[in-house]
Amino acid sequence: MTRQRIYGSDVPFMAWMRDQGDLPSYSKTCGVVSTDVDCWIHRYMTEVDSIGTRNLQAIMFLEVKSRGGQPSPSQLDSLRKVDAFRKTADRSLQCVINCGVSVLRLSNLSPDDSEVMYWGRFSKGKLSYRTIDKSQLLLLMRFELHHDNLTPRPFRRHHKTSEFMVEERTPLGFTVQRPVIKRS
Repeated sequence: MTRQRIYGSDVPFMAWMRDQGDLPSYSKTCGVVSTDVDCWIHRYMTEVDSIGTRNLQAIMFLEVKSRGGQPSPSQLDSLRKVDAFRKTADRSLQCVINCGVSVLRLSNLSPDDSEVMYWGRFSKGKLSYRTIDKSQLLLLMRFELHHDNLTPRPFRRHHKTSEFMVEERTPLGFTVQRPVIKRS
């Protein structure tokens, strides 16, 4: 049987799973950790800047701990392994940025009734927290703050490009238009 919940109640499936003797938290031959998924956040709308539209999306996993709770050592181990798959993937004209795992610790039950909130991120396998407020949380959930350092506009173009046409004379004396891409 997997470990029982510390706070609150389970959804029916998770309660059933915890009662299964064939899914032990620890035995000589098997160890199974089960954790419910609090929240996947996916920003699917296209990023637009002064150059134009980008097919850029972002996704992250958010683990929420209320009442000042923290992930258990086994859950922390599982979250660390999921976070290891953080990366950017270009697939069929869409760029998807996997921002990994974030842990939100609330002093009470929600951001509205919590006196303090902590934003946790993995760095070199270790979970570190920083204090945030509700406005920062909303910006993080909109992917408008960098999840690791809270700097604004994490998906801005660092090197903008512009394209323009120039006239050139060919070796045979013809004048032609040639596209030129300028990168800053």
